[in-house]
Amino acid sequence: MRERSRILLCATTTVAAALALPVLPIASAAPSPSPTGCAEVRVVTVRGTLEPQIGSLLLTPLAGRIARESGRSTTVTELEYPASMAPDSSVRGVENLTALVNETAAECPNQQLVLLGYSQGARVIGNTLRTRTALSDQAAAQIDAIALFGSPLFNGADPFNRGNYDPALSGVAALPVGALGEFTDRVRSYCHAADRVCQGGDPAAGFGNALSPGHFAYFVNDYRDQAAAFVREQLGS
Repeated sequence: MRERSRILLCATTTVAAALALPVLPIASAAPSPSPTGCAEVRVVTVRGTLEPQIGSLLLTPLAGRIARESGRSTTVTELEYPASMAPDSSVRGVENLTALVNETAAECPNQQLVLLGYSQGARVIGNTLRTRTALSDQAAAQIDAIALFGSPLFNGADPFNRGNYDPALSGVAALPVGALGEFTDRVRSYCHAADRVCQGGDPAAGFGNALSPGHFAYFVNDYRDQAAAFVREQLGS
């Protein structure tokens, strides 16, 4: 009970911090972009519900870490989309992410792409990849690493899952096994056992599932470290 209270306090503090976080510029990653104007790596973050447009408490620090540790010129882009509880929020996110990735592939065909998503942001990424027809072949090929945290689309039987989850349980909007197809070797989906979003929550509860203490565990557990190591490996760093 003491541990549950501690995590719940962390969750409450995290929500308050996220809603109060000021809009800050993203620090540029060293080294500088190549003369062509295209960085070697682009990290795209897709934030969770109600997180601010700039400054996801989970993904922004992780993206910065990846940029530093890659040893390559890196651009960090925080996807613009509502991240609200509106029914069309994730749909708009899919549209915007698809457009961004396709545009990146057209303008920077040698750039390596990394996608990071938390909560609703993980849903946006998952639905973008499963509707593969919307992505160009070039864009799909340039996506080298995908890290998802607390995804509603989580399926406990997928081979790329990581965490202390129960494989018999899935997310509130679980995809069929193998739905991410060609991206399977490029994905890590992290799920905490106490996170009702990815572990058997009630779909009718809606945003209430995101208030489960486990949904905020990603801010303090070592899954961030695991994700950073996975991305480095995928980038060949």
